[in-house]
Amino acid sequence: MPVHHRVAVLIDAENVSGDFAASVLREAGAYGATVMRRAYGDFAQGRGSSWLVAAVPYAIETIQVSSPIKGKNFSDMRMTIDAVQLMFISKVDVFCLVSSDGDFTPLAIYLRGAGKVVVGIGTKRASASFHQSCDAFHIVGPHSIIQAPIATTLKPQMKPAGKSGKEQGLLSLLSKAFKSLDADKADGWVSLSVLGIALRETDSNFTSKSYGSAGLKKLLVQQPSLELRRYGQVDEVRVSPGITDIPALEGAAINGFPTSLFK
Repeated sequence: MPVHHRVAVLIDAENVSGDFAASVLREAGAYGATVMRRAYGDFAQGRGSSWLVAAVPYAIETIQVSSPIKGKNFSDMRMTIDAVQLMFISKVDVFCLVSSDGDFTPLAIYLRGAGKVVVGIGTKRASASFHQSCDAFHIVGPHSIIQAPIATTLKPQMKPAGKSGKEQGLLSLLSKAFKSLDADKADGWVSLSVLGIALRETDSNFTSKSYGSAGLKKLLVQQPSLELRRYGQVDEVRVSPGITDIPALEGAAINGFPTSLFK
């Protein structure tokens, strides 16, 4: 599947351990090509030094930010300044802010207001305000240091035929989003995060809540024409094999799914 999005990964090295570098970049990579990887910290004072170890194998640029005033984290300010500069001077579509610090809440809100997708990556102790200010938030921790790629398929929940206008509109929107991602190529699997971005690009007013669901995953699992699975730490979705487009849930069935399609 071709990469449609450019991702900047900006890491608060003094807040999230470099031991989770693989997990951080795996989550960020689900959104597109990570064209920039930077870690900020006062490494000279031993703060965030685990990222110095991760820097070479994961091609991460480390930014030394001295903090001359005790108790003040100057690296947060430098990371914020760089994010705003990147927003103006580069073609970055997605900002992955790696931290659990609520101080990045205003930055996340600002970037989203400028039309960027903001993804937070942090620990379970992440600030609630920062968590809510991001388009998506991923948790990393000790459980994610070693992760075997085990795929499991979630069985979609069948719904009766006879869709409302809103539900028909959702299926048409899904069809257009999958086509924009060339999801018919290879095995068809795309991450929910990438599909979510494509849905918003297809319809800027799209939200899962508009279709009566608290989240995209809960919304998609209700569609019989789709398959969902958990691959490692990433949720993925594809159009079920044998279906050339998202069906309107009417007419005959192939492999248990209706054959009438949106055009």
